[in-house]
Amino acid sequence: MRSRRAYDRRASYVGAAPQMEPKKPKRGMYRSIQITLFFLVLFVLAVISWIIPLHPTESEAEKRELAKFPAFSVQALATGDYFDDINTWFSDTFPFRDVYVSLNTQFKSFLSPTDTTVHGDVEQGDEIPDEAKDPMEEPVIEEPEEPSVDEPDHEIEEPDMTDVPVEQLGAILIAGDTAYEYYNFSQKAADVYIRTVNRAASLLEGKADVYDIIVPTSMDITLPASVRKGVNSADQRKAMDYMYDSMSDGVKKVDVYDVLRNHRDEYIFYRTDHHWTALGAYYAYEKFCEVKGTEPASLEQDFTTVEYPGFLGSFYSDSGKKPALAGGDTVIAYVPNDTNSIAITQSDGSPLNWMVVSDVSTWSASSKYSCFIGGDNPWSVIDNPNVNDGSACIVIKESFGNAFVPFLVPDYDKVYVVDYRSIAKVKGDKLSAIVDATGATDVLFINNISATRNESLMNAVASFVG
Repeated sequence: MRSRRAYDRRASYVGAAPQMEPKKPKRGMYRSIQITLFFLVLFVLAVISWIIPLHPTESEAEKRELAKFPAFSVQALATGDYFDDINTWFSDTFPFRDVYVSLNTQFKSFLSPTDTTVHGDVEQGDEIPDEAKDPMEEPVIEEPEEPSVDEPDHEIEEPDMTDVPVEQLGAILIAGDTAYEYYNFSQKAADVYIRTVNRAASLLEGKADVYDIIVPTSMDITLPASVRKGVNSADQRKAMDYMYDSMSDGVKKVDVYDVLRNHRDEYIFYRTDHHWTALGAYYAYEKFCEVKGTEPASLEQDFTTVEYPGFLGSFYSDSGKKPALAGGDTVIAYVPNDTNSIAITQSDGSPLNWMVVSDVSTWSASSKYSCFIGGDNPWSVIDNPNVNDGSACIVIKESFGNAFVPFLVPDYDKVYVVDYRSIAKVKGDKLSAIVDATGATDVLFINNISATRNESLMNAVASFVG
């Protein structure tokens, strides 16, 4: 006879409702949700991209003016250039571009499992020729002279940084708390520059002396040898030798490489920015005076020193605001005692009365280098009331020239400043016509060496010279 317990157990199975397993969502449902979200994001981004007011006009991270929406013309429409220019404008000014670039850099850094982080590629430059040539004529090969190397007047002990973490961020290298920019030589761009400076000397022969300063960057000047030997960056000394040796005798070369090397233990380049400091520019100014045969103005007697701490430059932005660079820089500037007034013509053609060195103590951390001559403007004039001999100098520059210009103020009646990247917006005259109009007897080209590898920039300066 079965027990009561067995019967009850059997009854519980017989009388109980069948247990149903919970239904699992179908795989297709998840996929549909993912596809819907993907296209929703694309749709939102597409809508945002066509909100014209959201398109930036300049990049704070790259310190440059972004592409402008092209003006319509029948010719541009017929050749297809109009739509190409729209495409360039669209990609260059995408809303919140600096935010995306910064997030991308930080995300890649987060994923990196080692102390050395590589973001993007450093472009391989051209081989630097061992022999000089004149691109204006058929190549004439001459044996270049051995460059003279000035010995420093004091012992410089470089720090051993073999154990310091090194990060490679695209075209930027960070060693310790300082960033450096890679340099890759471009034969085509360098030859355009050589040809342009030679042409200026030819056009102005008998009218004005033409000087040229190529400024090396911190990569070759202040980066310790223990790190530099393992960096795949082109030899700036060799590149400068090629360019200078290829320039005609009508060009007065102001070679500042060894000058800066002899002061490499001083604060001559910023840690968080690609520019040189005003002190580095002053040492170059002394070399300019040496080549010119004049006595340089004194930092102590002819200028007043001002300081603006808290500068976070282009390297800080480009690196995705790396904590190693967060300490920032101090912009030390020297105000000319003769005058601190400069008359500027802005990119839209409007005049602006400004300062040679302006007070930027309340400006944003990324803008403090703009204390020099009001930043980058197409055309500027400095009139020294204490010099009335008619002397005048025309400076043809990019942003490295900004820190250099104030030192010329005590030496001239007038200093004219041309930014060749934007001069065409406000002045159609070529260099020779401006020399005739101003009576300038000195013309100075000043470019950092990275500018001489940029074909677009070199074509711009060539267009100005004519």
